[in-house]
Amino acid sequence: MSFRYIGKSFERTDGYAKVTGSAQYVADLKLPRMLHLQILRPEFAHARIQSIDTSEAQAGEGVVKVVTGKDCPLVFAASGFYDQSPLAVDKVRHAGEPVAAVIADTLDHARKALPKIKVVYEPLPVLLDPVEAARNKEVLIHERLGAYRRLGAYFPEPGTNIFHHYKLRKGDIEQGFKEADVSVEASFEFSLSAHSALEPHGAVCRWQGKDRVEIWASTQAPFALQQTVADMFGLPHAQVRVHALYLGGGFGGKSDVTIEPMVASVARTVPGYAVRYICSRKEVMTSTVLGRGMKARARLGAKKDGTFTAFQAELYFSDGAYGDAAVNIVTVAGHNCVGPYAIEHCHVDSYGVYTNTPPVGAYRGYGHPEGCFVSERLVDMMARKLGLSPFEVRRKNFLSEGRRNSLGETIRDHNGNLFKCLENVEKELFKGPKPQDDERYLYGRGVASMMKSPKGAPNASSCCHMKFCADGSVHVNLGGIEMGQGAQQAMTQIAAEALRIAPERVAVFHEVDTQHSPWEWQTVASMFTYRGGNAVIKTAEKAIRMLKENAATVLRVKPEDVDYDGESVFVKTDPDRKVAVRDLARGFSYENGLTVGEVVEATAGDRLPGYVEPDPKFGMGTAGGTWTFGCQGCELRVDKKTGEVRIDHFVSSFDVGRVISPQMIRGQIVGGVVMGIGQTLKERVEFSEQGKMTNATWVRYKMPRLKDAPRKQSVICVETPEKRGPFGARCIAEHPMVAVAPAILNALFDATGHEFVRVPVLPKDILEVLP
Repeated sequence: MSFRYIGKSFERTDGYAKVTGSAQYVADLKLPRMLHLQILRPEFAHARIQSIDTSEAQAGEGVVKVVTGKDCPLVFAASGFYDQSPLAVDKVRHAGEPVAAVIADTLDHARKALPKIKVVYEPLPVLLDPVEAARNKEVLIHERLGAYRRLGAYFPEPGTNIFHHYKLRKGDIEQGFKEADVSVEASFEFSLSAHSALEPHGAVCRWQGKDRVEIWASTQAPFALQQTVADMFGLPHAQVRVHALYLGGGFGGKSDVTIEPMVASVARTVPGYAVRYICSRKEVMTSTVLGRGMKARARLGAKKDGTFTAFQAELYFSDGAYGDAAVNIVTVAGHNCVGPYAIEHCHVDSYGVYTNTPPVGAYRGYGHPEGCFVSERLVDMMARKLGLSPFEVRRKNFLSEGRRNSLGETIRDHNGNLFKCLENVEKELFKGPKPQDDERYLYGRGVASMMKSPKGAPNASSCCHMKFCADGSVHVNLGGIEMGQGAQQAMTQIAAEALRIAPERVAVFHEVDTQHSPWEWQTVASMFTYRGGNAVIKTAEKAIRMLKENAATVLRVKPEDVDYDGESVFVKTDPDRKVAVRDLARGFSYENGLTVGEVVEATAGDRLPGYVEPDPKFGMGTAGGTWTFGCQGCELRVDKKTGEVRIDHFVSSFDVGRVISPQMIRGQIVGGVVMGIGQTLKERVEFSEQGKMTNATWVRYKMPRLKDAPRKQSVICVETPEKRGPFGARCIAEHPMVAVAPAILNALFDATGHEFVRVPVLPKDILEVLP
């Protein structure tokens, strides 16, 4: 199949606004009657609030209002688990929780008033470790867990700190290990990490009376935010209007509803004013959401020939003080930790555990990196125990046509070619011999495989509205968010291809407004190209049908007798009989003014097909429409003097179905790999014993720098068209960092002979095991 615009690279449509500074972010917003908000955080990570005295702060210069949880005793949930209030009421559960808010005429006045709020606390024991917290029934972070309202597949264990327990039961686990000739078992740990988007979280909120509110937010999920706020206040959704401007990176951290309910609750006390709140860098890290945070114990059984017979795991997620944003991550990791392998007998318990740390939310990969880390380290351990090649063992067990994954889903050929991805990595990584160890460096190579679904809610949909202009150009309106990933450009190319017009004649709106934009569940989980692209194609098909109907009326033929080429609609048997698209876009007008036909505007949507929530007893279900498979490998060197790791070559091969833009897909993969390297070798959120974050700045929180990027990155895309994907495309945004950690740790074993089972692996960890 040949394409005009798919598979080609174009200048990005959002590039000019960003490089010239004309792109407007939430922090740039200036509205009349704007007030400024600052938040008081607690001294303790776990404590009862005995009293709050706001009188001195209320008398401060420029202070308009001081608000506490008693002024807005509400609860909210974006994912359906109602365990959180906008401001703390009676109890604080982590050190970044909002306790009181000051609204003032200037930011400086608001900051100066904060210390004048006097709070008396009764400190409580602090729980930081998820395994310990899961077992501790004396110290409960949420005493009323069993009474919380919940919607969806959430399985709490009241009387404990376990807010969600996902169980996967496939086959007979005891029988599976009886069939095994050998088994390997290990414990693993994936540290908490921060999203570190360039733009901090921010929101501006303005109420008109008590029953109509307008919010401008740095969000990946304006419609989810609209629903959350409307639900919290008991308002019709139509009375809550959310604007999403340019977004300076998200990585999942801005898909979860975090600061916005608090800002909306506080702003409601001063109707008519626009209340502005922009997080400091420290507040982003301590008071929104973190990512990852897992401890696990897992076991893999296999026959002598390398055939896997059984997989068993317990995963404990340190999900912080509130669980609404983390429930689905626990589930995803639970079914994904089996890996892209056909294993008959699987038994997984995945626990979401309350701890006295900031809540955990969506982070690029959404449970898949954690699960992949477990399975891919075990696979390498098994290969070594059997004396087999890690490539050979993977090939023997890969999911392929007709095989069933851990959820019981049957894999089909159009889902992707994992074997080709592995072959690409092996060929590229082993083009030459591995360097020999020398006086300064140890060298190693490693590989890992992955699979990821576009996990979403059962009702996760994308909608598109398309309008032909009088000159034949086209406006495309979507609810998906452009956050740097290239969604706007991808939709432009898909629309151009579907409409058979040049991309420069397509304008995709970048700003989302819930009052005017078509509905979009959230821009998360690598779903937008897949789902949004399908919505664009369906809408284009509708618009073309309307053009044909208009032309058929003018040409006095049946609609099925005409065809469309992007410039005109013509009679199939007599192509010279035609009408230009520009003359049909708003109906056709004759010289005497008579107009026939319809204005060409169309709307259509797309939903992930067949998605069902996991069965509570066995954990079976449908993960979300399609899978993307891939493999990654690396060659690295370890400095024996410093313990530092240098990635010399990193190889990624994914079956993307169809490449929309070679330039953008390479950017996604190259950037994702560097992000994964950061989590594997540098990034870790640290806490004191009292639950205070000790590295909540970009000086102390170590992220990858240019020198940490691989000296060489190879990106090899496999194109097995996805049966249902837009022009055969599937998802790729999160996938590049899913298998990075196990690939690097497998290479570290090859270099050092030591089994590293915790990330990040720091230089001091390596020096401790070197002779």
